[in-house]
Amino acid sequence: MNTHTVLTTTLLVLFAAVTAQAQPPQTTRMPPSVIPHGFVWQNTNYARLPEHAVLFVIDGLSYKVWDRLLIPTLRGLARDGALIEKDYLPPPADPRRGAYAELHSCSIPNPILMSGTVFIKKETGYIQQCFPASEGTAFVANASAYTTLSLGYTYSYQQEGPDDESVRWALELMRTGRPRFMRVHLQNPGSAGFECMTTAKDVDWQFDIWPKDSPYRIATERADSLLRVFLDGLNTLGVLEKTVIIVVGDHGQDDAGWHPLQSPDGAITTLVLWGPGVKSGMIVPYAEHTDIVPTICALMGVKPPAMSQGRVIAEALAEFSGTVEPRIYRIKELNEQLFEYQKSQTEVSQALQQLASPKRGSLYYRLDTIRQNFCDIYRFSEWPRFTTLEELLANNRIELQQLRELLREVAETR
Repeated sequence: MNTHTVLTTTLLVLFAAVTAQAQPPQTTRMPPSVIPHGFVWQNTNYARLPEHAVLFVIDGLSYKVWDRLLIPTLRGLARDGALIEKDYLPPPADPRRGAYAELHSCSIPNPILMSGTVFIKKETGYIQQCFPASEGTAFVANASAYTTLSLGYTYSYQQEGPDDESVRWALELMRTGRPRFMRVHLQNPGSAGFECMTTAKDVDWQFDIWPKDSPYRIATERADSLLRVFLDGLNTLGVLEKTVIIVVGDHGQDDAGWHPLQSPDGAITTLVLWGPGVKSGMIVPYAEHTDIVPTICALMGVKPPAMSQGRVIAEALAEFSGTVEPRIYRIKELNEQLFEYQKSQTEVSQALQQLASPKRGSLYYRLDTIRQNFCDIYRFSEWPRFTTLEELLANNRIELQQLRELLREVAETR
């Protein structure tokens, strides 16, 4: 067996049994969309509340797919469920060394997605831990990068391969284990976006993910087809009408491919909720990655992780009766801070290198002080020294104002 495969004891027994017969088995109303004939789940008679929740992650899903790609399954879910047009997350850094890398082997937005907080540390709790062990949870991914997020699941299958394998294993685990919560991850679209950015071929999709023959376009439209295979499989198993589906990207995608930290589009994805407990035909313009776990927990009637700080997306829920704080665009502001900081501190540094003034040393000292105090994405593992995202934002506001003043003074000195 591939050394990257991660299986619990129960799944090891299951693997031998099924391998021989493996088969790829502000809100406004959403305008009507065209649904191809034959979608058996189109008129599903929902249960009042879900018995199962599936977080279906399409790696690197751009929020721009709605205008660019042929995605009839996603459009159908958005029409009959709720569409969150833009889901904001911190820039998708993927540290390979240091304190964060000692905790996780995947990019930063993934533990944020599964915990409901941007403060990731050893004690952070994750959504799979919110469900009693007797009810079962599952994590399926066709990649080995997410092994550190698989702790605490009843079933966990992670092995490099095509997206079809993730869907096949997810349906098999639903058939045999009926887990209350499941994460299904399709890796190929994100890998295809990276190929668009790095290819040396003279092709029209070099540095462009949108042409018809682009690997990203092909992989993402394939993911949409596999989503339909998954829904049809749930319907065959008799659990579709009792399952809430949440489709989201773990992060976004730059138009030129991948998710460079300097790209705002890499830090925005899109989100669809569909099924029992979800309002039909709703459009919500904004949400944050930290909102997804509290929303799933609200739908499933379990308490979110203790450190979760997101906001339930109550606008999208049919019968939510809890208290919801007003929408504050915190992660959007955080990203704006991070992008401004990178640009401005680079401008100051370059200007100081050309500066011939006795004030140069004192100006460098001020820049170094700002760098020590501002919490950018490269210091992500230090963010937990704050207790709330608002505290982190307040700290960065002060340092950005200092940086703006320094940039102005350096320009005047020149």
